[in-house]
Amino acid sequence: MKLAKIFFILLFNFAYETNANDLISHLNIFFKREYSFNINNFRIIMDNSFTRKQICKKSSFLLSHNFYHFGLFDILYICGKQHEHLKIKLEAIGKYVVANKKIIRGTKINKSDLIRITGRLDKLPNGTYLEKKDVINRINVRDILPFQPITSFITHKFWIIKINQKVTIKFKGVSFEIITIGRALENGSIKEKIRVQIENGKVVSGVINEIGEIVVIL
Repeated sequence: MKLAKIFFILLFNFAYETNANDLISHLNIFFKREYSFNINNFRIIMDNSFTRKQICKKSSFLLSHNFYHFGLFDILYICGKQHEHLKIKLEAIGKYVVANKKIIRGTKINKSDLIRITGRLDKLPNGTYLEKKDVINRINVRDILPFQPITSFITHKFWIIKINQKVTIKFKGVSFEIITIGRALENGSIKEKIRVQIENGKVVSGVINEIGEIVVIL
């Protein structure tokens, strides 16, 4: 009887480990499919115990709102009508963007200001850029030092229109166009929608075109 009990405990532990490993496999598939992660460059670590004795063959997952691709985050494991909250740590190695020289505050960032290096992505600040194209032509709001990761929190889009700037406003209808002058009520980049105030005091919204005019479609 005692031997049978020991065998049952060992069998239960083995089943748990197998299910936990199966869950990791399902998560690997999920991240590879949904986020195009290279399975050889990232590792999933369960930060809390998985309480289920079995997992679904067709499990599904929902990520929490604080998911920044890497590091520690929450994920909802869904199995039919039941679900379980899991804490997942995602360790990943990949390339990210850093400054290759000091970039003075207020600079319009060029390709020559940037390089990509390889490192632990889960150790980086939130919002770190992984591709140069996402940084080029942005403006940095403070000095960036050599080899410092560049994040969305220390840059903003290049504003072709600035708040309180006088702007040309074009009202476009089906077969007519009216041009007037107004004042920008907010900063904006090309193809962005901003609010402007016409000379008569009325506030309208329009899209900034390539030459800095505000186009209002009627």
